[in-house]
Amino acid sequence: MLSFIVQEYHEEEFIDKMIAQLNDLAAEGEEIELCFITASPASERAYVRKKADFPVKIVGRVWSCGAARNTGAIIASPRSEALFFFDCHICFTPEAIRRAKETLRKYPNAMLGFSVWVADFPSCERKGGVGHGVTFRFTKHPFEWVWLSSPSDEDVFAVPTVCGCAFAMTPQVFKHFYEFGGFLWQHRRLGWEEEHGFRLWRLQHPVIVDKRAEVGHFFKQSWKGVAAPEYYESRVLGLYLSGDNEGCKEVLRACERDGWDVQKALRWAREHGAPIRKKLKRYPPLNLKRFLWIDENWRWIPPAWWKKLATASS
Repeated sequence: MLSFIVQEYHEEEFIDKMIAQLNDLAAEGEEIELCFITASPASERAYVRKKADFPVKIVGRVWSCGAARNTGAIIASPRSEALFFFDCHICFTPEAIRRAKETLRKYPNAMLGFSVWVADFPSCERKGGVGHGVTFRFTKHPFEWVWLSSPSDEDVFAVPTVCGCAFAMTPQVFKHFYEFGGFLWQHRRLGWEEEHGFRLWRLQHPVIVDKRAEVGHFFKQSWKGVAAPEYYESRVLGLYLSGDNEGCKEVLRACERDGWDVQKALRWAREHGAPIRKKLKRYPPLNLKRFLWIDENWRWIPPAWWKKLATASS
């Protein structure tokens, strides 16, 4: 069985297309379930069960992206082979899911990201280029998002982290990740989604992309209710949890130059992240400079041992 954890935040216009795609997958013989996590009351999304040709679990009034992912993974069937975490406005085909499932079987200790192209939704018409994994720079502004290109000679390769819109992992990897905080849930609404990849690397779970497992993503121009403090606090919390001291200081200086209230965000991070940080002490922190570094061709050089770790049993 495959478990799809789909989070929905006042996006009713996207639900029918998502269910239709999952119905197509079920029609081809794949045993699936949907863990539908919504910010709305569950009763307002009960109709989703009638539209679906597969089991559906619904949890309502979940206001944080991280909490939605944690909740979906926790309620997934114990028979689940893989957890697919999707935004509600993702385009995919049964072939992409089959490809991802087979790749995850080869790399069961990894988190798997997709090749992501810019899509219109619900038409799923291609509207832009393709990205393969994500890193961040701190030159133009703090936390400058950088899409990575794919190596021409590899279908499966390691990346620093992936777009929070679509990725998969085994329940065993999630269980280990959840012991060390799981997806960041302390804020409301949208936080630093991509931080999970950094912490998984630190926990010895490589982050990989299969460029032949493609999905489309509708990149919304706004997200209802997003506030600047949540943007700042979740990013500082991510640094506080996994970064080395020198790297964190350098990044925070860049944030201060950009007008962030770093001390306020740092106090919030310490208040909410201290128990997780204490647990993580058994794992070396990430050297942020080296970990996020990309070469002149915008290529990221992963640790040489990533494949051995990724193929290990969890």
